[in-house]
Amino acid sequence: MKQMGGNEIIHGGYADPSPYPEIKVLGENKLYAEILMDDYAGGVSEFTAINQYLYHYFISNKEAEEVANMWERISITEMHHMEMLAETILLLGGNPIYRGSQNTNCCCWNAGYVYYGCNLCGRLHADLMSEYEAIRNYERHIKEINDPYVQAILARIILDEKVHIEHFNKAIGKYCGW
Repeated sequence: MKQMGGNEIIHGGYADPSPYPEIKVLGENKLYAEILMDDYAGGVSEFTAINQYLYHYFISNKEAEEVANMWERISITEMHHMEMLAETILLLGGNPIYRGSQNTNCCCWNAGYVYYGCNLCGRLHADLMSEYEAIRNYERHIKEINDPYVQAILARIILDEKVHIEHFNKAIGKYCGW
């Protein structure tokens, strides 16, 4: 990921081309900050996705270089999402420590959230399912949070997650023969 001033970010085809919204909120709201903690560092979260995709990247270079590159690039996009969520949580009056909220009973993030997998296809399928689950979570949080700025941030993240789904589906079709 290369930042080119403001919100203009180059992701090399692993993010939706639309611009990212400005990170701002209507005002402090610790409830909203708490809701975002699950997206930030819960079981299905940006922090989990980053670590899962990087692990898959680290161990797959010899299996399929194209897929390894995809995992690395997608993890970079997820890092940008995590940064956006951290900034939003701070603006809402929260503290972006590495823990979830309702979905994890406020437990700290742990490596048990990562799906390590036994083979390339198992990893790709798990990653695809986690992207779908992340989108469901974001859509639910858009309904729970009555702040148009936060809603815009989450809606924009969803666009990137849909791009990730396209890449995972393509890789599954090529390497796993769906």
